[in-house]
Amino acid sequence: MLTMEKTIQSKEFQLLTKGLRMIFTIIIVLMILGMALMAVILVGVMIVSENDVNGWLAKASVTASIHFEGLEMLLSEQTVQDMHYSKIDVVKLVLTATIYITILFLMVVQVRNILNNLSKGIIFSLDNSKKIERIAYCVIVLSLTVNAFRTYIVYLMMQPFKLESLLVKTDFITGISYHFTGINWTLLLCGLVIWTIARIFRYGAFLQDEYDATA
Repeated sequence: MLTMEKTIQSKEFQLLTKGLRMIFTIIIVLMILGMALMAVILVGVMIVSENDVNGWLAKASVTASIHFEGLEMLLSEQTVQDMHYSKIDVVKLVLTATIYITILFLMVVQVRNILNNLSKGIIFSLDNSKKIERIAYCVIVLSLTVNAFRTYIVYLMMQPFKLESLLVKTDFITGISYHFTGINWTLLLCGLVIWTIARIFRYGAFLQDEYDATA
């Protein structure tokens, strides 16, 4: 009876790890496609001249909106027509987004590798511990830089429309400032928890090696 119960639990665990691996594989593929799209956009930006884009924007009927923290601002047609396309700003935006996606990509790859080890029955190992540590370091880096990343992206999105000067002209806003510093304490706490789990796995691997040596 006990053996049958262990067999069922083992099959459920294998099914769980297989399903999670499939999900993370799909995420990896989507992120690779996203980075490939970023590369295509970057090449397009380098090829097409600013005058061509600005001329097209002046003639075309384009709508635009800015999304931030659940807030959506639909820009007027006149504001969009007055938009000035800057190649360097778009390049900065694409590179910033690419760096952000790359950090997330490294985390997802590490998680999938851990799931791959778990499906093989490798749980408390030095390899898993190192992978979990890498995830923790990525999360900690994000906690220290995510506010700067997001603020910089918003800044680059507002520059072509000159929204700062437009908003300041209203009677409700007297000034706009960007804050590129700050710590995301939730992410920092998560990173420290993940790092602690990595250390637990490393100690578990040490105990497993000691047991194997004495068995």
